[in-house]
Amino acid sequence: MNMKLSQKLRFPTAGIVGISLLIICIISLYIRIALPYEQVFVNGTVWFKGTDAWYHMRLVDNLLHHFPHRISFDPYICYPYGAMVSWPPFFDWFIASLSWLIGLGSPSQHTIDIVGAYTPSILGTMTIIPVYFIGKELFNRWVGTIAAALIAILPGEFLNRSLLGFTDHHVAESLLTTVSMLFLILAYKKARERNLSFNHLLNKNWAVITKPLLYTSLAGIFLGIYLLTWIGGLLFVFTISACLLLQFIVDHLRHKSTDYLCIIGSSFFLIAFIISSPYLSKDGLNTSNNIPLFIAIAAPLILSSIANFMSNRTIKPVYYVPTIFGLAGISLAIFHAINPSLLHSMLSKFGIFAPSGASLTILEAHPLLFPFGHFTLQIAWLNFTTAFFISFISLGCLIHHDIKAESADKTFFLIWSIIMLLAVLGQRRFSYYYAINASLLTGYFSWRILESAGLQKLLTKPKQTLGSHIIKKKRREKKKIQTRQKSFLHPRVTWIKVIGAGVAIFFLIIFPNIGLPGIKPHTKVCGLPIKLTQPIALQQNIIDESWYSSLLWLKENTPEPFQNPNSYYELYKAPLPGEHYKYPESAYAVMSWWDYSHWIIRISHRIPNSSAAGQINAAEAGRFFTAQNETSANQIADKMRSQYIIIDHAMPTTKFYAMPRWAGSSEDEFFGTYYRQNEAGKLESVTLFYPAYYRSTVTRLYNFDGQAVEPKNSTLVVFYKEHLVQEGVSYREIVSSSFFPSYKEAEIYISKQESGNYRIVGTDQFISPVPLEKMMHYKLVYASPQKWHGKAAVKIFEYSQ
Repeated sequence: MNMKLSQKLRFPTAGIVGISLLIICIISLYIRIALPYEQVFVNGTVWFKGTDAWYHMRLVDNLLHHFPHRISFDPYICYPYGAMVSWPPFFDWFIASLSWLIGLGSPSQHTIDIVGAYTPSILGTMTIIPVYFIGKELFNRWVGTIAAALIAILPGEFLNRSLLGFTDHHVAESLLTTVSMLFLILAYKKARERNLSFNHLLNKNWAVITKPLLYTSLAGIFLGIYLLTWIGGLLFVFTISACLLLQFIVDHLRHKSTDYLCIIGSSFFLIAFIISSPYLSKDGLNTSNNIPLFIAIAAPLILSSIANFMSNRTIKPVYYVPTIFGLAGISLAIFHAINPSLLHSMLSKFGIFAPSGASLTILEAHPLLFPFGHFTLQIAWLNFTTAFFISFISLGCLIHHDIKAESADKTFFLIWSIIMLLAVLGQRRFSYYYAINASLLTGYFSWRILESAGLQKLLTKPKQTLGSHIIKKKRREKKKIQTRQKSFLHPRVTWIKVIGAGVAIFFLIIFPNIGLPGIKPHTKVCGLPIKLTQPIALQQNIIDESWYSSLLWLKENTPEPFQNPNSYYELYKAPLPGEHYKYPESAYAVMSWWDYSHWIIRISHRIPNSSAAGQINAAEAGRFFTAQNETSANQIADKMRSQYIIIDHAMPTTKFYAMPRWAGSSEDEFFGTYYRQNEAGKLESVTLFYPAYYRSTVTRLYNFDGQAVEPKNSTLVVFYKEHLVQEGVSYREIVSSSFFPSYKEAEIYISKQESGNYRIVGTDQFISPVPLEKMMHYKLVYASPQKWHGKAAVKIFEYSQ
């Protein structure tokens, strides 16, 4: 009776998991919505996070005036040519559709903004569900639950990009790839369990083919939607193709049929192509996508044909690998001979694994472990905490397990995880991809700990009541006592072990992600001092009152570039190939750094010169802001038809290093890091600024309002020595320094020195050691009331010829 009662009172495992997932989702929504709420909803307006979110909302604004047609060309992206909209349309369609439904066909601007603000938080929370099911299908429901809990609270790029107001397509990428992978794993599991073959298709054996093809279709649909969400979606196509290639090789070497891989793989990519190709072709975005997709569709057919041919001819399986790689090499050579530029364009997409050049000035493009050119684990920790390190252990365990188990679904998971790991090591932005894998790998690691503590035994053999073990009255008293001790004490010891393991897992995996403290060290980025007030992994361009009010002023106090304010909502016609968009005579542009272009478009309805959409004209903007005289700056302003210049405090300080890089020079021409002995006799670093820095346009306008400057006893000359640390690595130590009454006297002094290690420098960015002339063509027309170290945080200048 007691045993039956205990069984009735035992809560179903599925119910426990369901309640756990519900709680996890509630926590996720609280973190993503409640915590940043006041930063997004400000004074009755919506302040989106980041940069690209503002342009997505600009596209949604326009889309709802022509629903469901979205612009493919936008003259507001940048002047003087405009640009094609490179982002695929699905994310904008999604927000516009929700807004249209909620607004009953005529949503207000406030409704549109609210829908856009909540979208990333909802999508981020929805990602928890497929993460759980992947863990459940690959391992068990407890792995899925732990992984779901971790992805809900994991800090860094995934959390950052799923916060309220971060209305960018990145969180949709994570959700769609995770769902697609879930259905693909299910498809391969069912296909392998049922030994799916071409004969089953030919004989229409629906009992065998229905579920694998259903899951394949769903996986392909979500891949197609993903390709309509991010222009770089071929990353996932490459990932799945790599998974297929490895499994083809493994199965053939083990004398197993590869029919199921061919059926699932080719169908998967074909469905994705059918869904995505028409829309991308219409928007002109498919040039570099179609051929890789064709290859992905054909590859499983070719690999399967080769495998079947070799099996039928009893050719040794060991020749399979050199055969397919030999054919691949020949195909690449033929492709290169026919169209080398297209091949180069396709191969250049692998540059995401090793960014270089000016792209490294983009924070999210930094390598995870070498963010500023030197090794550090800080960014990895702030993105994943302990999950980053645990994932390596889990990968090793799974590789060892997969070799023995011959599990296709786990092979797919392994290759997926390894490629995402390589991607995130190349660019930290892909942390929002690898967060999924890290959570699942950490969930697997946690389960292995719990399993070793005895949880599996408790789950598979529930504890029975004490009386159920004593069923024979004639047993000796000694045996009764031994039986009681064994049945009573053993489960209790096991539970103690499991609880101890659970506590250890909590402090190892969950606790480091709870209330991740802000770090406030004084550090330097490319030689310029900055102060970090929050985890680096969560930093982003967040608009503030100074920028918002300045851009509203720009909208209300400057002429309409298209004369008609409604031009912002027009459905623009793209220029013909080889031609440029024809702006009206009234059109003009706003010169600022490309980081701020989308703010300018969406808030001011004005046209920036450089754009965050592909960093268009970033080089021109870099040359303008680092120009060493007004004549050079004017020539660029005339060419770009720049009528207004907007500069904030970051441009001549923390963002300055990026400008010379984009301009084709180096920040070393403008400032450098030196070392000097402090009072304790230890070397400390100091950033010194060269005359070129003070002569740059951005410095003259923001730091000195374009006014004339005559230094008074502020011209410093330093003498330094170069010390070689190792080959190719050296540092400069200041030996002596002297102030001079004027810049000219300092120049005369240096000219008389035999050594070339004398330089005129400044120690303060706002005190020039060199004389500066007044900039005659630039007038300060607005200074934000919000201050930065006593200066207006944002300044707007009007340029006149």
